[in-house]
Amino acid sequence: MNKEERIKQVAETAQKAIDTFSDTANELPELKATEVLIILYGIFIDVANNLELDPDSLYLSMKESIGYTKTADGYALNFPSDLIQGDDE
Repeated sequence: MNKEERIKQVAETAQKAIDTFSDTANELPELKATEVLIILYGIFIDVANNLELDPDSLYLSMKESIGYTKTADGYALNFPSDLIQGDDE
């Protein structure tokens, strides 16, 4: 799979994950922002463990490499296409 195909695949998967999490969180409308953050942090720690990475290093890497942009609707992820590699690289 070339880089463009891989970027598209990762972007689609990221959107599915965001939508799934949002749908799940909406099932419990009484969730407070801090409770949602606890759930997201648990997912983050699980990913760090699965990748055998230090959570602090992973966080700093994400913060420096990905980031976000303020939009009219709130904030949007700066999609890190430069971090994704295809078979052609």
